[in-house]
Amino acid sequence: MAFQRALWHSGLTYRQTCPKCHTVIQYQDDKLDFRPWYADGFVYCATCRSPLRHNEAYAIDADGNYVNTTPPTAQAAPAAAAAPAVAAPIAAGSTAYCKNCGRPYVVGDAKFCNGCGNKLD
Repeated sequence: MAFQRALWHSGLTYRQTCPKCHTVIQYQDDKLDFRPWYADGFVYCATCRSPLRHNEAYAIDADGNYVNTTPPTAQAAPAAAAAPAVAAPIAAGSTAYCKNCGRPYVVGDAKFCNGCGNKLD
């Protein structure tokens, strides 16, 4: 079953900033790609190819002002003095997801993602 949101387009223009490379991206909802883990859709950053989650709060008018509200703010980076949290290791044979594109894979079966070619942990 296809996502119902994919069947219509509002014609609005959206603008958001990539949190990795700080590139400003403008797009319309007909450019959105839909995956189960991005139910509202996503676009790729033109510079670093990171998937960016779509949100209706990113809608802008012809003057470039946000229509709905101010855009969601990116989470603040952790303090430099704080030690990074150590993630528990994932058991071999379990399902994990590529950190770059979100594609599922079985731990221990592959070293690189079949979707984007990113090295898997």
